[in-house]
Amino acid sequence: MFSPHRLIAAIALLVSSSLLLLTPSLQSADVPKLRAGIIGLDTSHVIAFTKMLNADNAATDLAKCRVVAAYPKGSPDIESSVTRVPNYTAQVKEMGVEIVDSIDTLIDKVDVVLLETNDGRPHLEQIIPVLKAGKPVFIDKPIAGSLIDAIAIFELARKYKVPVFSSSSLRFGKNSQAVRNGSIGKVTNCVTQSPASLEKTHPDLFWYGIHGVESLFTVMGTGCQAVKRGKTKDGKIEVVGTWKGGHTGTFREGKGYSGTAQGEKGETAVGSYDGYRPLLVEIVRFFRSGKPPVDARETIEIYAFMEAADESKRNKGASVSIESLIQQARQEALKKLAGLE
Repeated sequence: MFSPHRLIAAIALLVSSSLLLLTPSLQSADVPKLRAGIIGLDTSHVIAFTKMLNADNAATDLAKCRVVAAYPKGSPDIESSVTRVPNYTAQVKEMGVEIVDSIDTLIDKVDVVLLETNDGRPHLEQIIPVLKAGKPVFIDKPIAGSLIDAIAIFELARKYKVPVFSSSSLRFGKNSQAVRNGSIGKVTNCVTQSPASLEKTHPDLFWYGIHGVESLFTVMGTGCQAVKRGKTKDGKIEVVGTWKGGHTGTFREGKGYSGTAQGEKGETAVGSYDGYRPLLVEIVRFFRSGKPPVDARETIEIYAFMEAADESKRNKGASVSIESLIQQARQEALKKLAGLE
């Protein structure tokens, strides 16, 4: 015979299980809606991001952050930008996004901003009204067209007390994140690889080499002291950084995304590309928390590494100090900002 005690326990278990099943939707219901705006429609990222965010069945970690408006600014002196804008504008319109004619108009319609202009040069100018309006910003790669502008952006964000961050999607590859979180102990050496197509308006690695460099810094962290640039045996770009303690980190131009890290507990693969979703999840989490997942110092050091690579190239492979480059750029950034105020 089924006892009353067992019946009560069974009912309690059923109720508990039902609540667990309902928890994700209850949590989702409690999450406030975010209206996201996009500046720049000349990168495939805007299509990928909008598809995921505006999907009717968006996953809980992406839910209720919808792209509602976009300003389709491109760059007239970059061919890929000129040719992409009309098509990408049409695609985002089909996904329910309103196309606006100015950044000021965009700001009035949104809570958070994705600065997606593929060209890093106008980012400083474009972000100023957004920061003044107090809107959190994700800045897609490259954060700027120069180290000077990158530092200026962070200085302005600090002044207006608005959270910002910038990152390549490669930062959030599972194997790179595992090493960053200690899977092989302290890293002593790392080599990463990615394509490095060039754009004449930007320092060499800013345009596409940033992906492999971002993986490198994800694994190595901050503390790069000096950079030397050379070539691989087949004539591709090779940049070697020296970190505190004599550890080395190397970026190499190559096909695909890969790498190897050596640490106290062994060796493992790093530098994988796991799609845009891991980055987008971090962006949405950042928009809700106001806490950047990447420290400004690390991003500045990444761009200093890449500018130092060009400086080393100009000086026939000579070693370039990262800190002196950052200090010089900071002085120039402050002068530039003084002229903008």
